[in-house]
Amino acid sequence: MTKVAYIITGKATQELVGGCLLNTVAAGIHGRTVTALHFCEDGVFFLLKGTDNAEKIERAIKEQGVKVTVCECSQAARDMTDKMVDGVTIGHFSDFYEAAGDADVVSF
Repeated sequence: MTKVAYIITGKATQELVGGCLLNTVAAGIHGRTVTALHFCEDGVFFLLKGTDNAEKIERAIKEQGVKVTVCECSQAARDMTDKMVDGVTIGHFSDFYEAAGDADVVSF
């Protein structure tokens, strides 16, 4: 099966990410193996503890083994360091590349 990794930026919409992407990934019905999710710019707000999106991301981490990374600069600029779900790696693109592993496709 094709492996995919996603980069989620501030241009991502609630409908696309919170609805379509995270629902299918968390439920294990995405249709492809999702290896990694990387959040940057305003996309870091999808990781905010206590939100529906954060719960979906936590399920994806725990149940699907998805590796989740967040841009160190983006999360720091938005004061998110202690406000994100557990299991997220704070880092840079090199951390995302490692998390994405052998993904066949990287999508924005």
